[in-house]
Amino acid sequence: MSPRFLASYLIAALAVVATFGGRPAAAQQTDRIAAVVNDEILSVSDVEARVKMAITLSHLPDNVDTRRRVVPQVLRKLIDERLQAQEAKRLKITVSKAEIDEGVGNVERQNNMPKGTMLANLSKEGIDPELVRQQIGSDLLWYRLASGMLQPTIHVGEEEVNDRLETLKARRGKPEFLVAEIFLPVDNLTHEEQIRSLGERLLDQLQQGAPFPMLAGQFSQSATAANGGSMGWVSEGMIDDELLDQLKQIEPGHITPLFRSADGFRILGLVDRRIAGTELQATEPSVVLASMLLPVPVKGPPKEALVARAVQISRGSASCDDFEAKGRQVGATVLERTPMAKVSGLPAVLQRVVTPLPVGGVSPPFDTPDALQVVMVCSRTNTAVAELPSRDQIRRILESERLEMMTQRFLRNLRRAAFVDIRM
Repeated sequence: MSPRFLASYLIAALAVVATFGGRPAAAQQTDRIAAVVNDEILSVSDVEARVKMAITLSHLPDNVDTRRRVVPQVLRKLIDERLQAQEAKRLKITVSKAEIDEGVGNVERQNNMPKGTMLANLSKEGIDPELVRQQIGSDLLWYRLASGMLQPTIHVGEEEVNDRLETLKARRGKPEFLVAEIFLPVDNLTHEEQIRSLGERLLDQLQQGAPFPMLAGQFSQSATAANGGSMGWVSEGMIDDELLDQLKQIEPGHITPLFRSADGFRILGLVDRRIAGTELQATEPSVVLASMLLPVPVKGPPKEALVARAVQISRGSASCDDFEAKGRQVGATVLERTPMAKVSGLPAVLQRVVTPLPVGGVSPPFDTPDALQVVMVCSRTNTAVAELPSRDQIRRILESERLEMMTQRFLRNLRRAAFVDIRM
């Protein structure tokens, strides 16, 4: 971040606090220029509207004290959004109305809100629903821009996949945590107490039942904010020890106190906990099969007649014993029953035939080299299997982690190169 940007940011924070905290709304000069971000104007009314929206969405009390704490975070986010939008425009990247509609629905699901209610409720509170759509659109635009530019440059090697596989194996039997975060960075120590105060206010609202995803979406400065603060499953070695120590002290469904980390203040929410390697990630069906073969004679009835005969035999078979007895009566070759076997281990033709069949289900006749075959499922079990991710899954995880890191660096570079002039 350039010295010009830092100085302007500090001036803006103080000026906007004075503007919003010292005068009633009717007297505010909302047509004034708050800042110029490169060649675009950010007005006082832009800042005021987003402050009101953030306070309303986060269920914070709307008073002078709250606004004094909220303004710096809102101002920072607005400036970032302008920088991101300018870069997206330069690269001719857009998002559609339908994609923004879907983003609104995702926010409602994250916060357990009935579909279609969020914008209507905000309108009743005096919030322009278009502000929410603009913020969601900005998040989507930034994700598309960053992934489109950076994703093609990411290459995960086989050694990296091997290392992660070994790490996952080593973590088996150790605790993992499903975590959400609110991160308030401290870029300048002169702002520390103000940021701490905002964090304490957010913690108080969380303890009173405010939805974590909504607060994270409005105030967190981490890349996870666009996903309601969700960090996914983490464990030792994936996050800093100071964060891990905080998580070990709380139970699922609870939040940590506000705490200072190396780069800012954090609140963590523990959604769930598990022991790595014991989670049931998949079910592997296993079956016992009864089979019969109806030889296709060189000379004799046409094949269609043989198919009709096979269908007739299979109808009405109440059990595998019954199925096999009927086969013997008509001269079919009755094969030995298969021992319990995984469906994935069967020949490809049998996998296709058996997969949709229930217990007691009989397949249609299907061709083998010299006969028609019919099978019946005698029993089926779905065994829970704890398994490591595939190499492709691990590669995608590593690519996602690298993309997030590069996206943060990309935004920092935009900030450093920015011309931000505060005029308040």
